[in-house]
Amino acid sequence: MKFSTKDLPRTRGLLIISVLTLVLGAIIAYVSNGVLIEAQQSKITADREWSEAHRKLERTKSEKEDLQGYYHQYQNLVEQNVIGQERRLDWIEAIEKIRNKLNIFSVKYKLEPQETLNFETVTTSNSFDLHRSNMTLDFSLLHEGQLLNFLDTLSKEAKGMYLLESCTLTRNDFVRQLRFIPNLQAKCTLGWITLNEKIVDGT
Repeated sequence: MKFSTKDLPRTRGLLIISVLTLVLGAIIAYVSNGVLIEAQQSKITADREWSEAHRKLERTKSEKEDLQGYYHQYQNLVEQNVIGQERRLDWIEAIEKIRNKLNIFSVKYKLEPQETLNFETVTTSNSFDLHRSNMTLDFSLLHEGQLLNFLDTLSKEAKGMYLLESCTLTRNDFVRQLRFIPNLQAKCTLGWITLNEKIVDGT
């Protein structure tokens, strides 16, 4: 193909258009790339915020479930007379009821004054005071099984929480051959445990 001086203006115009087209294309590509990068960063930020919000929601659900679990445990302890004022009369009535149920000859009891346990030796929540009331039980029994049955029934039926410390058995040898006569004497010591919520000054 041959060019003449007459074609220079036209060629120059085409070159200018071509250059402008390339420059415009480069600008569009650059801007598009910037928009794409910004969109990707926005998506990353949005994903991170969504993940954080999801974690917070799950954490809130978990904390709510924990609070509900603690509430039910708290209510159960209240119903079992573990939290609140001690129920000495209830303990005594439970003991007498079990004695009659198991046909035990006699159960004598002695309750000591309530004492507050020292937190240096007992660990518990700072929201509660831990109390203990020691009890001594003297049994007249036909056989050892009555004592085991009594303690098992006391754990199941009596409202409250107690810690059994010790039990001693003494055989009445002189009446061992007689039926329906106490063959054993037993002495057990235990401590009834109660929790009282602390009263905070200014509340």
